[in-house]
Amino acid sequence: MRPTSSLTVRERATLGWGKVRRFYLAHFRRAYVRESLARRVGQCDRTGACCRLMFTCPLLDTVSDPVRCRVHEVKPKVCRLFPIDERDLRDRDILSPDAPCGFTFVPREEFLRRGSAAVHEAETRVHIETVDLPRS
Repeated sequence: MRPTSSLTVRERATLGWGKVRRFYLAHFRRAYVRESLARRVGQCDRTGACCRLMFTCPLLDTVSDPVRCRVHEVKPKVCRLFPIDERDLRDRDILSPDAPCGFTFVPREEFLRRGSAAVHEAETRVHIETVDLPRS
């Protein structure tokens, strides 16, 4: 994990824009988020890198192994949805390039080739309000 003090101005700007972008998507672009999460596969590896974008979240319990959220039951929507899309993984990899995220995304073109019925079915399985990380 890279210390935030080693980030370039460009990397800091990328991470700052990512925070704004995720907030906007989570609160105002529900259809986009639903489609992206339908393409998401894998699971959280609990590295904590996403909780250190721009700054370390004060609610991150770094003493436990693996790390965990101290307010898991009521954490913000943006945290529950991370990563929303591939750009979030690139942002995360700025801080932790050696420990990849457990999530990946099916490429959008491949996802859409499955046909409208399959896409609709995948998207309806995603409930933005209840998406969350595993508790264990």
